[in-house]
Amino acid sequence: MPRPKGENNIRKHFKLTEETVRILEERSKAENMNESEYIRYLLLSQSEHPRSKELELEVMRLRNEINKIGVNVNQIVKNNNSHMYSEGDKIILKRCMNEIREYLRIFLEKKL
Repeated sequence: MPRPKGENNIRKHFKLTEETVRILEERSKAENMNESEYIRYLLLSQSEHPRSKELELEVMRLRNEINKIGVNVNQIVKNNNSHMYSEGDKIILKRCMNEIREYLRIFLEKKL
């Protein structure tokens, strides 16, 4: 991935551990790039707000759980419309929904 002459004219100097240098050398060679090209490639291919893999997995788990809750809510609404629930059941459901809302608020505060 050669760059046009004169395009990158600012130099940055930084220190790396021996292990980091080894990883950089291996990965840049694997991509058939020199180290500078590889670093630029990594920087430019990232989104503005990179996320950790753990956060991505947690978001996927949360999305799945919300989907399951939605299915359950639809079943509850259907049964409620069929007059299958008592007032006590409805109070418990409201309490559980408020608890879920609070957990979601706490999760979002921690991750953002």
